[in-house]
Amino acid sequence: MFDLSTFRSENPSLTLTLVSKCFDDLCSHSQTDNQTTSMYVARSVAQDVLNKHGVRAEKLLDACTVNGDVLYSPTLVALLQAAASGEKKVFALIIVDVQNDFITGSLAVSEGEMVVPVINKMGPHFTHIYKTADWHPTDHISFHSNVKKCIHATSARSNIQGADSEMFQTVIVCGPPELKQTLWPDHCIQGSFGAEFHKDLKTFPNEVRVNKGMKTTVDSYSGFWDNGDTSHTPLYNMLLSNGVTDVVVCGIATDFCVGFTALDAARHGFRTVVVNEAIRGVMPDTSAGMVARCKAAGVEFVSSASIPDLVKEKDVSGAVDRIFKVKKHFTVVDINANQQYTPPVN
Repeated sequence: MFDLSTFRSENPSLTLTLVSKCFDDLCSHSQTDNQTTSMYVARSVAQDVLNKHGVRAEKLLDACTVNGDVLYSPTLVALLQAAASGEKKVFALIIVDVQNDFITGSLAVSEGEMVVPVINKMGPHFTHIYKTADWHPTDHISFHSNVKKCIHATSARSNIQGADSEMFQTVIVCGPPELKQTLWPDHCIQGSFGAEFHKDLKTFPNEVRVNKGMKTTVDSYSGFWDNGDTSHTPLYNMLLSNGVTDVVVCGIATDFCVGFTALDAARHGFRTVVVNEAIRGVMPDTSAGMVARCKAAGVEFVSSASIPDLVKEKDVSGAVDRIFKVKKHFTVVDINANQQYTPPVN
């Protein structure tokens, strides 16, 4: 088990400047996997580089080693920086899709408005706040009206063809990419009242809006990735650039956009917490299934009353344990806007 305080005591000369030099050296040796966007260095090279700088990081390298190579990742950099500086955790609040159409509009979720006062109360406890929003074009592939009119083709493998489809059924669309797609009412159309945040949701001075679902041919439940893992929003890079270690997720809907946002946050190595009173789902059974799926991925579910104390936590050593879990099923850690992503095989 990696212990941050022990690591710090074993490396008394470790400084942020030294960390920077270490990773400049590591970056000079890094390679790109032809099949993924993973950046890595050979374990022996990483060990030699850190040894040269006087950093005894065997256990830390163990945590970040995949298939014998060490992932060159901002997560690893952040852990070394934390060891060097003793910085506390950095929390971010991700508010998912608290928009008019999901509360009073075409795709209203039962008791959706109940999340608003809970979120408003939590907001002031966070330095970093991100509000995701569905921001769909009129010809979006998730709209039943478009699939029904065959604006988007359904696959020959689909049991239901577009012209025969009904609202809320699931079809296989050609995309690209070819994916299963639940057919929804038109909602959150760009520039519409339905796409606006609910009037009672506070505007926080430090908030950033993150639009998603803007590509015509693929839906986007997660605040990080589209449903086909072919493109991503700026959210991941914004979290990294602000040194975020832990994210708290809330909003609408539990079984879709909240759940998939939480799963993606966890697979990217962030400690991920969902607030029970600040989420609502489309259906009870699918919401329960998503909660179970999230818990299996290491996502925590807590009461809103615990948030003031939660954001005061300082120990970052648990981040290494999360890397152990993440690396078992997700090897792509570092992503930027110019890289293409190949999802892991489950």
